[in-house]
Amino acid sequence: MILQDKKGLLLYRTDRLGERDWRYDSCYKLIFTPYGKSLYQTSRSDIQIEEDQFFIFNPKFEHKQIQVTKEKFLVEIEPNLLNEIAGQLGVPGTDIEFASTAFKNPLLLQWVSFTKNFLTMNENMTTGMQKLFIESSLIQLTTLMLQYAPGSQLEELPHSLYSPNINRVLDALKQSYQQDWSLDDMATMAGMNKFPFSHAFKRETGLSAYSWLQLFRLLKSQHFLTKTNRSILSIALDVGFKNVSSYNTLFIKIYGRTPSEFRLLYRRNS
Repeated sequence: MILQDKKGLLLYRTDRLGERDWRYDSCYKLIFTPYGKSLYQTSRSDIQIEEDQFFIFNPKFEHKQIQVTKEKFLVEIEPNLLNEIAGQLGVPGTDIEFASTAFKNPLLLQWVSFTKNFLTMNENMTTGMQKLFIESSLIQLTTLMLQYAPGSQLEELPHSLYSPNINRVLDALKQSYQQDWSLDDMATMAGMNKFPFSHAFKRETGLSAYSWLQLFRLLKSQHFLTKTNRSILSIALDVGFKNVSSYNTLFIKIYGRTPSEFRLLYRRNS
């Protein structure tokens, strides 16, 4: 099933799940994987999206579908809609970039569940109903993406609906993200053994505990990059990276550009 209007597209299908041609779209593209895993190839690296994870391709990020398991759920959002909603939410700047990392979010999962159920129960929608549904769905999803998907629009990872043990660790990491945390430290904070904690953290957030902390540090650094003239080195060390090399490496992995290039781009567009 495909629903489309001038501001985006919603696709939900169980065929054409194998290798496809390279794409170079001018829109944002959210991919959701409800079963197994999906594999995509990009010029930077291969991307693996696990069960119940999301991934957002930014405009003009060349990519190629390699494999999707059982079902494909995809939403395209035109940049003008995302910028319009961002303005209404008070998000500064334009040309928002989402982080190139798969993630989980309970509210986005609820949105997908409702949308899939509605489409299944209303396969023979009238044209008018289709128009209303796609318009409202795109606005809802765009709002959720801006609030909960990691990217240049956020200065930290937002609070979400996780289990008490995981939330306790997340609260501690947010308060002391500059600290040199170990997996043992985090597991102790959760009141769990190391390996069950590691599995539970990845299952709920879609990221390993260390990857979540490094991504949180990177998002915190965006404020200093765009609002101050501090050196890249001082910013990297202040937010918890052990050296500027690891900071630069993660930044390139997440955004495809260095912190210095990110700073210049944001200031040009703000």
